[in-house]
Amino acid sequence: MKSYLIPILALTMVACQKEKKLTATPYESPYKLPQGNTPADDAIMAIHQKYGSYVLYRFTQADYAYGYTTKKPDSAFNANPAYVANALRFFQEQLMAHYPESFLRETMPYKILLASYIGSGTNRSTSGFASTMSMLAIGWADSTIQLKTPAELKKMRGSLHYYYWERAFRTNNVTLPREFLDLAPVYVYVNVVNRYSLGVVSDIDGPSLSAAADYFAYIQLLTSHTTAELEAGLFQPSVDTKGLIRKKYNIVNDYCKRIHGLDLQAIGQLP
Repeated sequence: MKSYLIPILALTMVACQKEKKLTATPYESPYKLPQGNTPADDAIMAIHQKYGSYVLYRFTQADYAYGYTTKKPDSAFNANPAYVANALRFFQEQLMAHYPESFLRETMPYKILLASYIGSGTNRSTSGFASTMSMLAIGWADSTIQLKTPAELKKMRGSLHYYYWERAFRTNNVTLPREFLDLAPVYVYVNVVNRYSLGVVSDIDGPSLSAAADYFAYIQLLTSHTTAELEAGLFQPSVDTKGLIRKKYNIVNDYCKRIHGLDLQAIGQLP
């Protein structure tokens, strides 16, 4: 029996030596930057180096539609290279420039898709934005972005913030305040007739409405309206009949200031 021990021991030592030499294969991203030659390429590289995010204007349907556990039914189409810089500048000036650096480092998407438009066939989506766990899509990298009026750009800004937060919530990078959740409608079918009396500003109706969607709608409201516009509109007693809209607005605004160091209403005051 003893004659077998030495060969076995020798083989074991050789195997251990080989095992020590094994090294992990370096991770290679499926995305190569820069993707082309546009005025935005330097800014795209800077964002990647700082946050690890891939800003893509050439991408596949899988990049857009698949979110780990979900699949979007519509499509996003590659950007017109001539307008990539405009779309990226919109994202930087309307969102990134106003968020604390610490918040950006926690919440920047893995993929930011600059699309010519988002939709089904030739039908553009209403907002022009979309998100999954892995990406934020901005569907305005075409000539239409230059034709937007100031009022339309403010509306687009609100939608941008909505979908940015929606993605961050999907990945557990942001949470909803308990006091906001406590005011959510319970066992009530929300519709266009009763939504404001229930403190709901989301356009989503009925059982499809979630507390998260309602919360993001308030973020959209804050970032796209001035306080004067709100006082003259949704805050009017004839609209906010139970004072719930103002109450939930204050909860969202105060929570984001306290937890994230972010003044959403200051963004809404911008032109």
